[in-house]
Amino acid sequence: MTPHRISQQTLVAALFLSALSAAASVAMADSQTATVSPVVVGGDLPYRLSVRRLDYSDVELPSLHSFAAGEYDGQWVLIGGLTNGLHGFDIDQGTIPESKQNRDVWVIDPETRQSWRRTLDPADAGSGLTDLEVLSITPANTEFEQVGDRLYVTGGYGDNDPNDDTARGTFGVLSEFDLSGLVDWAKGGAGQASDHLRQVEDELFQVTGGSLHEVDGKMHLVFGQDYEGRYRGRLNGEYTKQVRTFTIEADGADLEFTHLGSSTPEEHYRRRDLNVYSSLSVEGDQLVEGITVLSGVFTETDGIWTVPVEITADGVPTQADGGLDAMNAGGVLDAEAGVFKQAMNNYHSAKFGLFDESTGSMHEVLLGGITYLEYDPTNPAADADGFVADGDFPNTNQITSVIRNSDGSYEQHYLGEFPEMYTLDGERMRFGANAEFFLTHDVATYDNGVIDLDALTIGQESHVGYVYGGLIANAPHVFGNPIGLSSASGEIWEVVVMRAPEPAGLLLVATPLAVALGCRRRV
Repeated sequence: MTPHRISQQTLVAALFLSALSAAASVAMADSQTATVSPVVVGGDLPYRLSVRRLDYSDVELPSLHSFAAGEYDGQWVLIGGLTNGLHGFDIDQGTIPESKQNRDVWVIDPETRQSWRRTLDPADAGSGLTDLEVLSITPANTEFEQVGDRLYVTGGYGDNDPNDDTARGTFGVLSEFDLSGLVDWAKGGAGQASDHLRQVEDELFQVTGGSLHEVDGKMHLVFGQDYEGRYRGRLNGEYTKQVRTFTIEADGADLEFTHLGSSTPEEHYRRRDLNVYSSLSVEGDQLVEGITVLSGVFTETDGIWTVPVEITADGVPTQADGGLDAMNAGGVLDAEAGVFKQAMNNYHSAKFGLFDESTGSMHEVLLGGITYLEYDPTNPAADADGFVADGDFPNTNQITSVIRNSDGSYEQHYLGEFPEMYTLDGERMRFGANAEFFLTHDVATYDNGVIDLDALTIGQESHVGYVYGGLIANAPHVFGNPIGLSSASGEIWEVVVMRAPEPAGLLLVATPLAVALGCRRRV
C-alpha cells in the first residue's frame, strides 16, 4: 500500500514530555516484575482484525487527546481534553493553559460526515456557566462513564483557578451531562449548556488518570492520583491505591450520590494512566460482569506495573500474588512461569473488548500507545522471538490483545500495527496513546459495551468501531530528542473484525475493503 503522509506543520513545535519518557533509562528491575510473559505471534484466535485510516479532510474535526467521550444516537460527544502534545503546556511558562485546553463541546457524526461545535465560554450567552464550572468540566485525564443517555465525568487535571492562570490541580467534582440535551444545544438548539449539566463536589472524586466504570448500578472509581501544582515529569501526586464505589441518585434537581465504601489501599494498586476495561467471565452457567485493570505507571522506583488486577461488581480488587517472578529449577528467573505479566501496550490507549461465549474467553484489543516490548524481528537487538525490550518505553503503533481464558489464565497476542503514516520528512507517526474507541452504532454488544463475538457473522467483515484522537509522536522517543515532536491527533481509523470459521492465526490488514455492519444485540 502507499503510505499516507502528514504535514510537519500539523505538529506542535514542542518536545513530548511523556511521563514515561521522563523516567529515563528505567529497567524492568525497577518495575513490578523483572520479567514479562511471552507474547504470542500468529496464534490461533477466533477473529481477524483490520485497521484503516479514513479520510475526513472535508469535515471540521478537533485535534484532541485525554478528553471525556460519550455517544448519543450514533454521534460522538467530546468534552475537555488538550489540543497540544502531552504535557507540552508546561514547556513555555508564558503559555496560558486555557489556550491548550478544549473549551468547546464537539459533536461528530462519523456516518453522515458532519460535525458541530459550540463554546462553553461564560462570555457566550449560550453557556450559562461560571468560569470555575467551565474549568471543572474541561480538564485533561478525567474519568468518565456513560449510563443510558447520561455521561458522568469525575476529576481531571488542569487550570483550577479562574483568577490565576498558573494555578493547576486535580478537581474533586462529579459532573452529569444529559447527552440528548447537550447534543441538541451543541447543534445550535435553544437554551444554555448549563441546562444539561448537574454537578456535585467532594474529595471522593479528586482523581486524575484513573478510570470510572459502572457495574450493576454501582460506579467504581479505579486507582489514579491527586496531583496538585504545575506538572513535572518525574514527580507524582498522591495515588489513591484503591477502588472507590458509589451510587448516583437519579431523582431530584440536584446531583446526589452515596459513597458505598472504598477498598483498602495497597501498594500494588499505585497505578495511573492505564488501560481499565469492562469484562465478562463465566461462573457456572452465569455471565458475570467485572472490571479488569492492566499495567500502568508508576512503581516507587519509576517502573511500570505488569500484573493485572481484577475487580468484582462490588468493587473488590484482587491481584494474583503467587510467583510474580517465579524461578525455574535452576533458580533462574523464568518469564514463562508464575502469573501473567503484561509486556506490551502498557499505557492508556484506545481499546475495545470481544467476548467469545462459546469458549468463555474475554479478548481486550489494545491499539497503540506506549509499550515495553515491540515486535521487530529484523532488529539486531531482538530476542529469539523477535521482540525488542526498551526500558525507556517507546511510543508504538503496535496492537495486541490481552486474553483472559475461561480458567482464569491470561495470554497476550501480537496482532499487527496501525497503517503506515509519515510526515513530509519521512518520519513514521505513532498513534493510540490517550485516544478513545467508539463503537459502531449497530454492533452487537453486551450491556457493558463488550462486543458479542458470537453475534458476528462467520467469514464476514463487521465494522465494529473507530479510533479517534489521542497523541501523535514522530519518533519512538521524543523527550530529549531534538527532532522529536508530539501533537494531538484528529485522525479517524476504522476497525473491522471478521469472525473466523475456526481458530486461525490473526492477520491485521491495512488495505481498503468494504465493511459489513452487524446488528445491535444487548443481553
